[in-house]
Amino acid sequence: MDTQPSKRQRLDHVSLENDHQGTSTSSSAITTTPNSDLKEPLLMHRNGNLAEPKSNISRSSRYKATTPLDGSVPADLFKLQLDELLGRLTPKYETKMAKADGAIHQLRTTIEAIPDQKALPASEAQKVFEKFSNICIPFPRSVALGSKVSLAYSKPTNISVVGSYTRRTSVLREGKVTIDLAMTMPSSLFHAKDYRDHRYFHKRAYYLACIAAGIQKAQVPALDISFAYQDDNLLQPVIIAQPRLDGNPKIHSHSSWKIRILLAAGDDIFPLETTLPTKSCIKDTAAEGDSPTPRYNATLRSECCSSSYLKELHRATVRSSAFQNACMLGAIWLRQRGLGSSMSTGGFGQFEWAALISILMRDGGRAGRPILSTGYSSYQLFKATLQFLSSTDLISSPMVIQSPNFKLPQSKNPMLFDGSRGMNVLYKMSSWSYQLLQNEARNSLKALNDPLADHFRILFINKVEEPLKRFDYNFRIPLGKIATKISKFDDAVSDLAEILHQKFSYGLGNRATLVYPQIPNTSVWPVDSRASHSNDRTGTSVDLLLDPEHCLRTVDRGPSIEDKNAAADFRKFWGDKAELRRFKDGTIMESLIWDTSESQQSVIGLIINHILRRHFSVTDQESSGADGEVLAKLLPQYGLSQSYVLGPFSTVKSSFESLCKSIRAMEGLPLQIRQIFAASAELRYASLYAPVAGKQTHPAKAVECLIQFEGSTRWPDDLFAVQRTKIAFLLKIADCIGKDDSISAVRLRLEKSKRKLFEQSYLDLKTPDGIIFRLQIYHEHELSMLEKALNGRIPCPSPKEEIALAISTHKRKFIQRPAHTQAVTALSTRFPILSPTIRLLKKWRDSHLLSPHLPDELLELLAIRTFIHPYPWSTPGSLLSAFLRTLHFLATWDWQSEPLILDFNSELTAPEIQSIRIRFDAWRKLDPGMNRVAMFVASNLDREGIAWTDRRPAKMIASRLTNLARAACELVTQDRGELALKPEALFVPSMGEYDFLIHLKPLQDYLKKTSSFKNLQVEAAGRDLFNAICDPRRLFVDELQELYGDDIVFFYNESTAITVIAGLWNPQTEGPRKWKVGLHYSTMPLLATEEDGGGAEEEQQVIINKAAVLHDIARLGGDMITKIDQK
Repeated sequence: MDTQPSKRQRLDHVSLENDHQGTSTSSSAITTTPNSDLKEPLLMHRNGNLAEPKSNISRSSRYKATTPLDGSVPADLFKLQLDELLGRLTPKYETKMAKADGAIHQLRTTIEAIPDQKALPASEAQKVFEKFSNICIPFPRSVALGSKVSLAYSKPTNISVVGSYTRRTSVLREGKVTIDLAMTMPSSLFHAKDYRDHRYFHKRAYYLACIAAGIQKAQVPALDISFAYQDDNLLQPVIIAQPRLDGNPKIHSHSSWKIRILLAAGDDIFPLETTLPTKSCIKDTAAEGDSPTPRYNATLRSECCSSSYLKELHRATVRSSAFQNACMLGAIWLRQRGLGSSMSTGGFGQFEWAALISILMRDGGRAGRPILSTGYSSYQLFKATLQFLSSTDLISSPMVIQSPNFKLPQSKNPMLFDGSRGMNVLYKMSSWSYQLLQNEARNSLKALNDPLADHFRILFINKVEEPLKRFDYNFRIPLGKIATKISKFDDAVSDLAEILHQKFSYGLGNRATLVYPQIPNTSVWPVDSRASHSNDRTGTSVDLLLDPEHCLRTVDRGPSIEDKNAAADFRKFWGDKAELRRFKDGTIMESLIWDTSESQQSVIGLIINHILRRHFSVTDQESSGADGEVLAKLLPQYGLSQSYVLGPFSTVKSSFESLCKSIRAMEGLPLQIRQIFAASAELRYASLYAPVAGKQTHPAKAVECLIQFEGSTRWPDDLFAVQRTKIAFLLKIADCIGKDDSISAVRLRLEKSKRKLFEQSYLDLKTPDGIIFRLQIYHEHELSMLEKALNGRIPCPSPKEEIALAISTHKRKFIQRPAHTQAVTALSTRFPILSPTIRLLKKWRDSHLLSPHLPDELLELLAIRTFIHPYPWSTPGSLLSAFLRTLHFLATWDWQSEPLILDFNSELTAPEIQSIRIRFDAWRKLDPGMNRVAMFVASNLDREGIAWTDRRPAKMIASRLTNLARAACELVTQDRGELALKPEALFVPSMGEYDFLIHLKPLQDYLKKTSSFKNLQVEAAGRDLFNAICDPRRLFVDELQELYGDDIVFFYNESTAITVIAGLWNPQTEGPRKWKVGLHYSTMPLLATEEDGGGAEEEQQVIINKAAVLHDIARLGGDMITKIDQK
């Protein structure tokens, strides 16, 4: 098996944002190009994460330099990583862009040679153009061409390469360097009123078509041209020029560059006041009430002030030497979160980031002072920008720069109004994309403030944009169902998104912290056809971020009956679902009741389906969704409302409390009981199956509890005498509690072991509900006695190795497990989704036959990490997101070189964290082969880090776990739409990798057999108690492990009745070895051949006789085994 959990592959391309504002780009960019364009090769993981730059710093020094020192200046390693990443992402231009430079020169010459076209009425100009050209003019769709509009073409007043390419800071977009070739249209083509009713954009489309026709007619060698929309804005078509296909469709995909031909206008063709956000520039809209058209106005203004922004960014570069690197850091941060300048990626990309920093370095503060200092380093600028984004609400409090007297209208979208240019810099952003941007900024800042977080990886390496991990709930609806609600002028999907956001934000209330309708990106289309809008006609998806505290609520309180207007609106929105109720506090209010028991849907699913049916006429079958409920249905005893998340454990918790009361009420015990500890997964809401009253549908398991008596000097000083004293105490408890009606059966048991120090006694108690509790006694001085025995201070016949192992076992069983149970119980109450996440993770482990290799506590810690250290995401609000993020961590965690440290209560100090990391480093030096400790998992409860990972999982199992998690993540990424239909695919084991499979009969086939001999029969109560917790197949597996554990690795699922036992031969056992007396497995001689060079005088070598070993296993299993399949 693969033992390397972090294999990397060379990155073919990295698509960082190349976002533009008209013809403008930010002052800096980052790129990597294929075929050795980088100064050093850049790596990327298969899951999309960038490869972390390597450092020559030693591991111990790395730990000392992990956290920023004062919150503003990064520590040594962090700064080195930043510098190295920026350096490695700087491309080489001289060797790879020669063909692109030649194509630019050809295009410039061709465009300058295009003849002028005199002004003609629009209809006539269109007929003349189509007569001599097969180019389809990309007019704005759904907008009639005005009869008074005249169209013409004149040579551009300026043709120049703009943006990042001229500054040698280009970035890759979809594997290509995007080169912007800007054409400034002559002002003489436009009239003073052309800003109204799409006239400017009609003339712009005709001008662009003339350029396309000229390029096509000139037959520029080795170039193909097509149309596309700039930043998904349907008012701004552009020309894309790429290397010619020549019949080979792979040329476009493998070319390292493409050219965008952009259009711009002069700064003074339209007065600034005519395109302010408060103005209406579309006649039809004005006729309905003179409504402003802010996005239309901002699009037009962006074409007029593109050169102004280029100068602005250049001045920022001059003012601050760190400006370019800050922009590069922002570009990486945005890219890893799927954010960009196009509307489909949120409307905030590299240009908006650079423009924001530039503006804040000259204005935005009190009395016109700058918010950001030009003396900041690149990291300080980056972090300060994140703080501004996270703490400033530009929706409720719009910001006006250099125009103090201008009053912005109330808007649902963010407003950063640049008064000197009359433009809202964030005009492409919606309210939900701005909320997502703020959420990402907050998550990043929280990560920076967490001393346990890997800041560099979270900010710049991890890929965050995958919807099923990023959001808690996803669903898709068809567009055709609400076509009548779509505006005539706006983009259909954008308008649909606004409607969806409004309806679902109101309907979900505080259950959702973010409603994010996705806007599909626009595609490239041929110049001889109309733009295809098939993407937005098929439908759109909506993603939700849920509030874990409120999302499972089943009762909603609406407005009071006294507020008639609000009550009427409430009933209008919810229809028959709304009902008037009197609550216990006497108030009479409109209310909603969501019953999840009948529909088998979550509360969120019920609300969404109701809104879709009522407001969009979309049935449950027409919409598709994926949230935690698709996986929750795989969990036993799991409901979809808040009362059912922890509800399955109410029976066992109640029985445990009753048992504690009964034990404390007992009389006649030699010592008083100090405390009773819960030490079982069932009592911390973490077992896959919760014990319930009545007949169990799964293998029963005893619920472990610990009893601690008050201190006394009468306890013996001998370790073995302590065990006998414990037996006496348990016998006394059994005698006292046997008289209690709350206990139906009692049995004292003793764990037999070859090592005397490991023999432990316990008392099994069965309640009338059928739940079995297992009591053990904790003696606080036993640990000190073991430590003294290890140091030779008290006599003990056991060897030192056995005593050391007994110490670690005692700590784990009597100290760490009760503390772990208490912590997980508190966290499960704090995070309602934690319990089902742990249970689902255990089901996934068991489904892949890893039950004997991964302790329950280890999986619980892995799931807890998703909630207390959720970065780069926020705390999960659904079972689906929590489970997939946990798998993502397992798939990306480099456990060979990184410890996992958890802090449940934020109590670990920096020196303590440093001490834990040094201890991990010491373990790797002491055990470089990771034969004892493969995974190092520490917490504030376990500073040593090996309580739950000592000797298991083995390195091979840890690698297996990593590979399974990677396979699951790849399945989710590649098959998002099928997850709702086939959630079981994540839990299907692969049996072809094992050397043999042992198939067992069902338990009931041989458990019912009873002996006919009186002396072999036991009392009914005792037999029932024994059968309830003792599975013969589990005893069979334990015996196999005892006999062949050194030679065979066994795999099985112990959460259900064991039906299959898989096995892998130990590679060290399979090889030949010299024969000797006492080999504990069957062997056969290995005949030496002449090629081996063996001689008669050499010692005879033997190999394991696999067939004989399997035969012995079959004989040992007897009637339990049906067959054995061998590879």
